[in-house]
Amino acid sequence: MLRSADIKQAALEVGFDDCGVARADALTDEEYPLRQWLARGWHAGLGYMERNVEKRMDPRLLVPGAHSVICVVSAYGPPDPGRTDGMAAYAQRREYHEVIKPMLQELRTRLGIDGKVCCDTVPISDKHWAARAGLGWIGRHTLLVTPRWGTWVNLGEIVTTEECSEYSDYSEYSEYSDYCAKCGKCVEACPNHALAPEEPPMMDVRRCTAYYTTHNPRPLPPDLDTRGYTLGCDLCQLACPFSQAARFAR
Repeated sequence: MLRSADIKQAALEVGFDDCGVARADALTDEEYPLRQWLARGWHAGLGYMERNVEKRMDPRLLVPGAHSVICVVSAYGPPDPGRTDGMAAYAQRREYHEVIKPMLQELRTRLGIDGKVCCDTVPISDKHWAARAGLGWIGRHTLLVTPRWGTWVNLGEIVTTEECSEYSDYSEYSEYSDYCAKCGKCVEACPNHALAPEEPPMMDVRRCTAYYTTHNPRPLPPDLDTRGYTLGCDLCQLACPFSQAARFAR
C-alpha cells in the first residue's frame, strides 16, 4: 500500500509542483456535467468527446481494478507581456505533453507501481480528477483553479490498481468554489459569450476562440472576436482573481 506523503515527495523530486491522490470511484454528474454538456451540443466538432463517456467518468473502466488516481500539477505561469504573436501562455512554453508524460513515467518507476499514464490524450478528465484529488476546484471558466498558481497549470495522472493509505479531501476548497459561483469575471471577460452564465460551469465550444485557433482548421466565424489571439486564448484566465494573484518565482 502506498503512502500519500511518499507519493507527493516523489512527485516533487521528479519536478512536479504539487500532487494529490484520489480514490478511483466514478465522478458524479454534479462534479463533471459531461452528459449535460454533450446534450446541449456545446462540444461542437470535438466528436471524440462523445466516445468513451463512461470511461471519462469512471477510471475503473479505463484501468480494470483501479483503486487510485495520482494527480500532478505542473505550473507554467501567466503570458509574457512582451509577446505580440497572439499565442496563449501555455503555447509560449515547451509543448507540455513532451515534458509531463516522461515525468509521469519516471514517477511511476520511482513508486515501483504499474499504472496508466494520462496527459490530455487519454479519456479521463484531468481537471476534474485534480479537483477530486484536492489540488484545486473548477471555476466558472471550466478550468482547474489552484490556490497558489491560479489557472496557470498543466495536469497529468497515473491511474493505478495500487491502494493508498490516505486519500485527498476534495471538499477543502468548497468555499472557493462558492466564491467562483458568485464572481463571474471570467464569464464577463469572454467577448464571444462562450461561458455559461449559470451553474454548473460549462463552455460553449462553438463560441470559444481557443477552439478555433487550436482544434478547428476551418475559417473563423465572421462574428468571432479573437482579440488578436492566433493560438489559444487567455482572456478568461486573465480575468480570474486567483490567476491575477498567482505566485510565481521570478
